[in-house]
Amino acid sequence: MPQPDTVLSEQVDKRGSDRALLERIALYRNRRELPPIQRALIDELAAWLRTHGTDPHSYVSRLFERHQIVFVGHHTPTRRAGLFLQDLVAAAFGAGVRIVGIEYACVDDQARLDAVVTGAGFDEHLARDALLRWGIRHHFAYREYLDVLGAVWEVNHRYVGSGTPMRVLGLDYDLDMDAVTDTADLRTSYAWPHLRSRGPVSAHMCDVLLAEVIEPGHRALVLTRTAHAMTRAKRLPHRLWDAFDAEIVGGQVVGAGNRVYEAVADRAVTVLIHEPLPADGELGDYALVADGAVDATFALHDDLAVPLAFDTDRGPPARLGCSTSLDRVPLSGLATGWVYLEPDYQRRAPTPLAEPVPAAYVDSARRYAIDPALRDGRSTARDFAAAVSESAAAAELAWTQVL
Repeated sequence: MPQPDTVLSEQVDKRGSDRALLERIALYRNRRELPPIQRALIDELAAWLRTHGTDPHSYVSRLFERHQIVFVGHHTPTRRAGLFLQDLVAAAFGAGVRIVGIEYACVDDQARLDAVVTGAGFDEHLARDALLRWGIRHHFAYREYLDVLGAVWEVNHRYVGSGTPMRVLGLDYDLDMDAVTDTADLRTSYAWPHLRSRGPVSAHMCDVLLAEVIEPGHRALVLTRTAHAMTRAKRLPHRLWDAFDAEIVGGQVVGAGNRVYEAVADRAVTVLIHEPLPADGELGDYALVADGAVDATFALHDDLAVPLAFDTDRGPPARLGCSTSLDRVPLSGLATGWVYLEPDYQRRAPTPLAEPVPAAYVDSARRYAIDPALRDGRSTARDFAAAVSESAAAAELAWTQVL
């Protein structure tokens, strides 16, 4: 149990951090020629959150009473988000969910995924193998996200017995590296029509979910980046998010969630984890959610429970505008639900896996990579580990770029 002086020190530190956050929000708004946030708006939002906000695990689980697929999206991986997703697995199982769809695995590794979550013990080496193909592509090899597979195994080991086990469904697919040259720059849009030999990834992910979830009448918790989690909302292209491997139709980005929603309407729904939104790049590439109103509310009302989930399609949250974001739509236009896990100053990087690519796997990892330095025949296991560590550091510092 924390000692009283330790608790007091933590409270003082939090107040100081909250003050710094509020000053940064004021600077952010001033740079964009926005007036100060009205205290009445913040107090109204806080009062509503006290009454209607709820535990995020219960919130997402209850959505399955009305929806068949719940997309939970966030763009930047963090330690806290990964831990939240792990805990969400058991909560979803309790709500009758038997499928967890993940963007960060490929259908080509489905047999490995099935073996991982149904084995007599949790085989971490096999789990790593199952995520390697997608992970190397995106420098994504983190303990907290690997352990989502462990959470599914734990559910099956503890609760399923002889019944139908919970599955992890890989949603992406392997790239056709034979369709490009060894020297092609794969971080531009030109190569991707060749790499995506099975069509746009959004269409592929949608087809997998329709076949494996909707048609058999199952429920699925689907964990993706924000770009594929949105159902009703279609975004404008962002120079970083959508530089390549994005389907753009009529000037708008079409993600997997959009395609699923077109097919099944409100049987699919979006919940987003709180983090900065894409911006137009004039004053920065990212924008504060609701122009800083959500962060300011939690900073000024430290009696609000954290983490907290709430509806964005009703009450004061539905009226919150995001005028500084790229899409300039209100919060209600982005998602049905919102999960506030932590203030941005507490955000920490996900934990890179030790030796994400063992030396024996380097040759195959080079084939999966799109980073030219990692595709190079001279790249080593240490180079792959450095790339993952750099990506983790960038994730932790991402919020500091919103100025």
